[in-house]
Amino acid sequence: MDLARPHALIGLLIVSAWAILAGWGVALRFTRYEETPTYWRAVSVGQILLGLQLLYGLVLFGVGRLPGEGGWFVTLFHPLYGFVFPLLVLFFAHKWARERRYDPHLAFGVASFVIFA
Repeated sequence: MDLARPHALIGLLIVSAWAILAGWGVALRFTRYEETPTYWRAVSVGQILLGLQLLYGLVLFGVGRLPGEGGWFVTLFHPLYGFVFPLLVLFFAHKWARERRYDPHLAFGVASFVIFA
């Protein structure tokens, strides 16, 4: 069994989940729902999936499996777009939603789209 296969499958699940969360969050903003515990649970699941993906990626890295065959650029860029960038996006989405700088659903809808894309 290829050790990287589960990592790829979790990645596909993450992309799909964040695409759904993007549309859902924007729709909630325009329908002006206030209480949306199911949406926030789904956002939590998306964040947990990102954490699991990171852990599995670290295990792969630990056993010597580097991402792609594109040399140092892919080896460096893969963890950046796979974890660091989503972490920064989520940090600001949480910050702006908590401060009420932006509507929480819109903040997470846009953040979800960025993570998806």
